[in-house]
Amino acid sequence: MRNHNDTCTFRQAVREDIPEIQALARSIWEEAYNGILSKEQINYMLDIMYSREVLNEELSGGVVWDMISDKGNTCGFLSYSLEEGNSVKLSKIYIEKSSRGKAIAGDSVRRVVRYAVNNGRDCVFLTVNKNNKRAIRAYEKNGFIITASVITDIGNGFVMDDYIMKCPVKTGKSA
Repeated sequence: MRNHNDTCTFRQAVREDIPEIQALARSIWEEAYNGILSKEQINYMLDIMYSREVLNEELSGGVVWDMISDKGNTCGFLSYSLEEGNSVKLSKIYIEKSSRGKAIAGDSVRRVVRYAVNNGRDCVFLTVNKNNKRAIRAYEKNGFIITASVITDIGNGFVMDDYIMKCPVKTGKSA
């Protein structure tokens, strides 16, 4: 297991961070999903998931958005929320290519797991594109297992073809 990354810091996002979240999302998505999704689907998903309205609604509606910095430079973001079924949904975790391989993803997952524990939840779950092998490997390294396969119609002729992955967390409720 890698040593904890001292250079990675998190801060909760605020409305003023929306343009930076949008710019990071576009840059990271274009690199990460190139060859997995069409340019048209990437643009469509960015438009519906990262619009100012959606981000404002999530920031004020209980979804936690964190900005991730590596040595003082913003390099990514994550978002997560309390969900039904005694769980936390890790909705987004995106890190610029230049900051990958530095244990930042692991630090991010541990942050969300701590959030789950602090809120008495017993698992963290996420969805990941079935063809995003790099992300699937990273999640597996951090304790997630594939529990289901789902295809979701997102409109405009596009679908998300994903795995649901779950990571149980120890809440300390039992001995």
